[in-house]
Amino acid sequence: MDELASIVSENLTSLRKEKHLTQQELAALIGYSDKSISKWELGKAIPSVDILLKFAEFYGVTLDYLVTKGSTTKSSPEKESDRNKTNKIVIMAMAATFVLFAATAIYINSLITKTEPSMWIAFLYGIPAAAFIDALLDLKFFHRNTALWVLLSVVTWGLLFAVSMNFFFYLNQNIFFILLVGIPVQIGLILFSQVK
Repeated sequence: MDELASIVSENLTSLRKEKHLTQQELAALIGYSDKSISKWELGKAIPSVDILLKFAEFYGVTLDYLVTKGSTTKSSPEKESDRNKTNKIVIMAMAATFVLFAATAIYINSLITKTEPSMWIAFLYGIPAAAFIDALLDLKFFHRNTALWVLLSVVTWGLLFAVSMNFFFYLNQNIFFILLVGIPVQIGLILFSQVK
């Protein structure tokens, strides 16, 4: 057990130094205290598996790399991690594009069938729909990161704006006050994003 703690501490220390980070900077980036980082790097404690996985993801290495003595070649896992991240971002972009294509199809169909008024509102509903799908994908791929909270904010405000515009242009009712609902929702999102 002491040997494993020593191996993990050596690998964590070298990875942190390769990134030119202090223990305090690393602690802020991964959401743990600098005292915990210090204990792990001194070999006084071994991080739990979920924390080791977080380190592996952060540094772009495998879990095996963190627990293997003399781990020196990390270039291929890092490249693999970069490729995976790029693939995930492309998938998210494709999902958003699909939603916008669907909105375009609805709008063009309304023009072809001469629906009055035209369904340009589909684009406004497409924005929160695309953001919602990307938020789900972001949660699955990257867990809880800043982009997730930004996307959920876009969903909230986009949906409220689309509904108010729908009522204004199609039903001739001014319900822009519904945007006030977004304020407590936004505050809730900000507070929830701070929960570790």
